[in-house]
Amino acid sequence: MNENFQFGKLINDFKARSIDDYSFFEHLRNHIDGYEKEKEILLALSDDITKVRDKTDLIRVFSSRLKGLFYFTHAVVSLIDANDRTYFPFLIDRDALKIAHREELPSLLATRFALADPFIDQIKGSEDPVSFLLDDIMQKAGVPAFIKVNYECGIRRAMIAPLKSRMETIGFVFVYSDRTDEFPDEFIGVLKRIAPQLSSAVSNIITNEEIIYKEWVNEVLLEVSNNLVTVRHSKDLLPVVNQGLRKLVNFTHNLLALTDEQVENYSIYLTDSETPAREYPRYEAAAARPNPVNDGIYNLAAPDGKPTVFDMTRFDLDKVPQWVKLNYVAGSREMAINILPDKGKRQLGLVLFAQKPGSFNEGALHILERISSQLATAVANIAANEEILVKEKQNSFLLALSHEIAAVRSKDDLALAIQKAVKRLSSVKGYIVRLINDDNSTTRPYIWDSTISFKDDPVFIESVSINFNIKDGIQDKVLKNTEPTLIITAEEMKRNMIPRYVRFWHIAGFEKMIGVPLRTGTRDLGILFMETDEVNLPLLKGICAQISIAISNVIVNEQLFSYKKMLEVENDQLKEQINTIYNATDMIGNGTEMQKIYQLMSIVAKSNSTVLILGETGTGKELVARGIHKESNRKDKLMVKVNCAALPANLIESELFGHEKGAFTGAIDRRIGKFELAHTSTLFLDEIGEMPLDLQVKLLRVIQEREFERIGGKNTIKVDVRIIAATNRNLEEEVNAGRFRADLYYRLNVFPISVPPLRQRLEDIPPLAYFFLARHSKNTGIKVTSIANKVLQELKGYSWPGNVRELEHLLERSVLMTTDRVVREVYLPKRSAGREVFNNRTLDEMERQHIIETLKSCAGKIAGAGGAAGILGTPSTTLHAKMKRLKITKTDYLPNGN
Repeated sequence: MNENFQFGKLINDFKARSIDDYSFFEHLRNHIDGYEKEKEILLALSDDITKVRDKTDLIRVFSSRLKGLFYFTHAVVSLIDANDRTYFPFLIDRDALKIAHREELPSLLATRFALADPFIDQIKGSEDPVSFLLDDIMQKAGVPAFIKVNYECGIRRAMIAPLKSRMETIGFVFVYSDRTDEFPDEFIGVLKRIAPQLSSAVSNIITNEEIIYKEWVNEVLLEVSNNLVTVRHSKDLLPVVNQGLRKLVNFTHNLLALTDEQVENYSIYLTDSETPAREYPRYEAAAARPNPVNDGIYNLAAPDGKPTVFDMTRFDLDKVPQWVKLNYVAGSREMAINILPDKGKRQLGLVLFAQKPGSFNEGALHILERISSQLATAVANIAANEEILVKEKQNSFLLALSHEIAAVRSKDDLALAIQKAVKRLSSVKGYIVRLINDDNSTTRPYIWDSTISFKDDPVFIESVSINFNIKDGIQDKVLKNTEPTLIITAEEMKRNMIPRYVRFWHIAGFEKMIGVPLRTGTRDLGILFMETDEVNLPLLKGICAQISIAISNVIVNEQLFSYKKMLEVENDQLKEQINTIYNATDMIGNGTEMQKIYQLMSIVAKSNSTVLILGETGTGKELVARGIHKESNRKDKLMVKVNCAALPANLIESELFGHEKGAFTGAIDRRIGKFELAHTSTLFLDEIGEMPLDLQVKLLRVIQEREFERIGGKNTIKVDVRIIAATNRNLEEEVNAGRFRADLYYRLNVFPISVPPLRQRLEDIPPLAYFFLARHSKNTGIKVTSIANKVLQELKGYSWPGNVRELEHLLERSVLMTTDRVVREVYLPKRSAGREVFNNRTLDEMERQHIIETLKSCAGKIAGAGGAAGILGTPSTTLHAKMKRLKITKTDYLPNGN
């Protein structure tokens, strides 16, 4: 307080009251003593304040020292926040606080009050403390809540002193009293004089707290950073972050969002286990669903690493992403997004939620900004570590799969291996493997998912039962790509020409199909189709590579097995030929016609002339050829036979001349042709009339020049081969019709032998019948020794369109049907309109009718035991070729045509 002012006041009092000198000086002495005492207290208070470092001690020291001089209930120091023009309680004398028992106290201590209120207005423009009655302001608008509570608790007077630092008001000292008395001038003077020390102490405390807080923040962030270094799995990331971050930032839960490599879409990468939105069943799907980056929220986050705060109460919930809406419904009202520094191709965003707007202040955002770099590095390290683990796991799986594939030998083994491999891709709901056929223009179903629930659906059965053209707009597109091809079923269903398998996908609800080409080297094997929502591209490629190798191995094994079976059959046939001596005496029949045949055979046998054997089906043309070979100078070598009607047109050339490895698709090894096998022996070309025109030219060249090249080969191979050809066609008519080359016909027709049909050698029927009876009685173990005369007469009266072969099979059936030692009944085909079936018909017509009748008697069965091919004595492939040539369909021999 101003000493001159105090003394002046005393002198004025003396003059006014006419106090005597003694009284005046006595009064003056007492005043000086009081002043000295006050000064002593102020010095002690100033000294105490200077030593204080804790804000709780400061207000306690301040109150206790002053209460020794003046009366008041409690004091509060408040600080000003210049940014938002508010003030808030900083130091509170809790021991003397009148409102300590009020439940509103925690809320009041956490509230920021506007500077523009009637309470603060009392001190505006004043440098000194101001004292006033609360009754004077209680009725004014805008009175802060803490004044009202104090008033309700009995406070009637308050004094406010400004606290200044560097000429700026940083806060206020509030002194309260439950009395209405004025605070004495001495108290106001003391408060004014102590205010600068108090301001300095408060500033020091604030600075000290800031230093302590920064050190604490640094310690926490360092701890988080050290813990992040140890994280190896994504599931452990957020718990480690939250353990430290919750100490510094007030938030309820958080998540990490991750974009795709193109930064066009994002989805939720990691979700806090404490997320309230997890209670909603839709949340997991919403989190996994890709959202466009420019969704009006994510794209508004600052891309420079600065956190961005969103007031969720201002969102249009009908337009925000589902994950945002569900968090809002779960109670979140503020959201902070921090785009982490770029550590890879994909962008990461940290999202924090709070239940109240204003939760994320500048300090919190600064902490988020500081932690972002360590978090981005941790995520990058985790991603790299998990990628390594995934690759190791994939490599282990592919290695195990390769071992399984190496052990695959059959299609069934392959189906199990493929099912295990494809199901490793957990999202796959169904799959099918289609292989490319030998024609390179169609695909066939090979292996499909046997676990799907649609396997009995007619559309599915059809889609896995028939071939499809490769160039259908889907399969050809898949085969052109080196990467898997995505097929959207709904889009394919809009096409004019929809493949049937697409219709099945639509019915089965397969929305997205992946088509992957199966290749070995540059060779396309087929396509793997599978339904899936996501693709692990490296794993899928590895699986398909293994599947391709397995399919190739199985196909080779199947071919080898087929070749083995074929060789076994050929070996059996050769053994049968070796064990059977073919000569003219084995040919049953001594009639005039057969005597002519024997004579011609003996004439030509010793020569190397080409022989053309003509005759109807079943007359024994091959037997004549074998008889000629057996009597020739080449009899020590086996005769080689080629049935020109039994082979597909595209395989006859390879069958005759052979091929080199890789000459065409499927030529996996060198093949020796029949011309080479027949070197120094006889080559029997059966059904020569069925040979395609383009191959007839090559055959003529070989017959003339006795040399040829294998398909795909460059070396000329010379051979010494005798040609015997046979046909049931009239080659002259075929030549005239342009179906057979004239030059080849003349080259083959050097020594023609026409084998008569059985109807022209009726005298040979009995010996033939008994010969076949003995053979089949022995083969079947049924002892049948004779044939009734009535049966022999019936046999002679039949026209025999199938000739000797038909007779043999008729006797075989008769033996099976006979119950005693005598054949008393035969089952001859029915006659038509009193005339036999062959009357007034061409040879082809008769053959066609005979085949149809035989098929009818066999209920349509072609191959196998009791089949038409066996009864007609011809291979099933030959019978199929004849049926195709004679245009025989199921409607001809089955009741309903199916």
